[in-house]
Amino acid sequence: MNYYNYFTEIEEHFVRRRGKHLLISPMDWALIAAWRDAGVPLQVALRGIDIAMDGFLARKSPGSARVSSLCYCHDSVMTEYGTHLESRVGEPSPDARQDAQNNDEPGKTEVLAFLSARVSEIKELPAKHYFGGATIEDLDRIAGRLEEILENLKAGSRFNSEALERDLQILDNLLIAELRSCVSHEQMAEWEKEAKTELKIYRKQLPRDTYDKIRNNYLCKRVRQKFEIGELSLFQL
Repeated sequence: MNYYNYFTEIEEHFVRRRGKHLLISPMDWALIAAWRDAGVPLQVALRGIDIAMDGFLARKSPGSARVSSLCYCHDSVMTEYGTHLESRVGEPSPDARQDAQNNDEPGKTEVLAFLSARVSEIKELPAKHYFGGATIEDLDRIAGRLEEILENLKAGSRFNSEALERDLQILDNLLIAELRSCVSHEQMAEWEKEAKTELKIYRKQLPRDTYDKIRNNYLCKRVRQKFEIGELSLFQL
């Protein structure tokens, strides 16, 4: 299960269950990213959505409003994930993110092409946006590290996808932090306001760490959209 399908499968399933054919919001996508990062397998997420929606429909009165956000299903999804983990106690367990990916690892050729594309995107950033000298140096270092990873992969016959994903996550965090520092305070304040507004009705329902994760995912998504750059993660394959 690749990155894009994990998101779209959940989106399409929720839209079908909701009964209103509108795409989910950026905030809902941020919540899916939080589930993905926590290692929630696709089928567990879909089962949690079904349980939440079945409960809602059983209580629904004629003419009442539909469920407006995927956040409504969060508690059910996490309860199902807890049950899933309990059922696997004593079994050898794969890495959480790998579990969410259903152990379908990308091929080496795909990974090389993906990393090459990300290197090109990073190197093209200074030509598209104005950056100070320090930022350009930091972007060059990130691109340089990715090129080192590329060369190592080309030289070896096999690669460890879990170790590679950890390296990419570190570089992605550095990249987002650098680009985020180049966003104006006014723009960041506007995105923060959007996030706060979107999450307002769910703030009391969501655990604080989940709330913060969704909010941060939303802001990262906005940064990537502004600079037109993809996430450094094998989940994008």
